Amino acid sequence: MLHDSDGNEEHTTGSVNEKVAEKKPNDGIKDKCQCTNGCSVRSCSCFESGSGCNSSCGCSPSCQNLFNHLDYFFGENHRLSAHSCFAKWLMNHSKNANGFETIDRDKLRKRLMKAAKQVEAFDDDDLQEWLEEWRTIDESEKLAHTQQLFRLLISDHSSSFYYSFCDNGVFDEDCHWHCVKCQKCVEWRFWHCNRCNKCTYFKEEEFLLQYMQHWNFLLGTYGVSSPCERCGRM
Repeated sequence: MLHDSDGNEEHTTGSVNEKVAEKKPNDGIKDKCQCTNGCSVRSCSCFESGSGCNSSCGCSPSCQNLFNHLDYFFGENHRLSAHSCFAKWLMNHSKNANGFETIDRDKLRKRLMKAAKQVEAFDDDDLQEWLEEWRTIDESEKLAHTQQLFRLLISDHSSSFYYSFCDNGVFDEDCHWHCVKCQKCVEWRFWHCNRCNKCTYFKEEEFLLQYMQHWNFLLGTYGVSSPCERCGRM
């Protein structure tokens, strides 16, 4: 599906080797771990990225990574990672894989559907097709179809929209994202400053300029980030 092509964009100032900022620090996370402590802590690169461990990992059969059991949400034949915002939510709501079963999938599905309708996300081709099928399927098919909605909105292979648990809404991936370092969702113009170790924010007087740039009213300025309000770096 669609993803931000600028996910690896970095801005540097000062010495060549000094990495000051990352627009989106979510990319580049290791796809395997070498854990010896059960993969149940945030130091596990798989756990940190909301992914289950796999055969390429160096962990033992006693692996306790709760994300090994995401099939509860995404279906048995779909090995996906959790969207970074969903991963944070699961960490807060489930201490282990058994905790997944305490999460009401139907209630979660209703929450996502309500949020998607509020922003007309069902105009998206994939989501519109999902909704049309939802209206006609039998009761026995609803769990599998619910899991399909989860794959569309809260997996790392989501549609052009994703559900933000931080902001309780569905957002366009090109306009909104979840920073894995700050562990919060932010708008499209925000970027993560490595020097301050925080995402940038805007003064009130910059909001109108931000809005105009986003809609391309100022020719040639779309995609340009404002300086960090704390250290002044780009």
